Amino acid sequence: MNRQLLRIMSIGIMGLALALTPLTSLAADEAQALFNQGALQSNNGEFQQAAESLKQALEIFPRFAAAHHLLGVVSFSGLQQPDQAVTHLKKAVELHPNFARAYFDLGLVYQHQKNLDAAKTALKKAMEIYPRFGDAQLNLAFTYDQLGEREQAISAYQAVLKDDPKQLTARFNLATLYDLQGDSDQATKQLQKLTSLDPQDANAWLLLAQLSEKDQKETQAIDAYKKALQISPDLLDAHYALGYLMQAQDQPEQAVNHFQEVVRLNPKHAEAQLNLGVLLANLDKLDQAEQAYLAALKLNPNLVEGYYNLGVFYEFHRKDTDSALEQYRKYIELGGQDDRVKKLLKKVGK
Repeated sequence: MNRQLLRIMSIGIMGLALALTPLTSLAADEAQALFNQGALQSNNGEFQQAAESLKQALEIFPRFAAAHHLLGVVSFSGLQQPDQAVTHLKKAVELHPNFARAYFDLGLVYQHQKNLDAAKTALKKAMEIYPRFGDAQLNLAFTYDQLGEREQAISAYQAVLKDDPKQLTARFNLATLYDLQGDSDQATKQLQKLTSLDPQDANAWLLLAQLSEKDQKETQAIDAYKKALQISPDLLDAHYALGYLMQAQDQPEQAVNHFQEVVRLNPKHAEAQLNLGVLLANLDKLDQAEQAYLAALKLNPNLVEGYYNLGVFYEFHRKDTDSALEQYRKYIELGGQDDRVKKLLKKVGK
């Protein structure tokens, strides 16, 4: 469950001096003026005009690396033309091989195009040129992550956090990787640090709750789920988990509330309807329970346990043997294995 990284391409340009030898002073001034105009237009959101200004600058001076770079950025972030962006960014680094920012932006475009191997190469080059380039390190970690190269991703995220311990995206993604590797202790440590830095991160609280639940630390899990919901009340996964946990804590009314929230958020959630049926029946709210069972089976006619539970409901709550047997038959037809039900059906001759 990796958090999407914030990968915004900056239009701020690292200063590059024009190679003025082939140009007259007037031509150099004109190219620089057009570049400056393009940068201003881009900053103002006038991307088409910016592209035209930069193209004119390049007509005067085709080897203007900074203009190629900015035109690449404008083509991608402003005009949504990633192929054009790649062309100009590649030209920028060809003309200026130590242009770390251009390699970085090229890596971002490749990420957008799902060309992750090329993105990795470009971002690593940016890091070679400028080893303290935090954004490049972060996006390189993300690329490793997307490629499934977990050890490299972990190392890259750790490097980001060494330079910037408050980089929350890196910390969350690192926690997720530790979780995927089965290292819940390390994952929990990262999330505890994250939530101390940003107590309003609902996703961090949610993952922390899930890890606590997995480790059978129910009290911590409940607390973390509730914190997640305080921040983001419509987190379906948190409501669903709390429904089970409240049921286990013998708090059926709270469990009902959470499963009802799940159904509100997703009316097609058959399992939540089924759980509501069980809870409402135990609370002696029989009409509501029956409606919930029937809703679950309407949503999922192959929900084996739904037929079993509805059969139990009719047999013991409604004292309606015929309706119970009808549900039990469907339960067995779908592969149900309860011995008591098998014996009962055999006794009545199916």
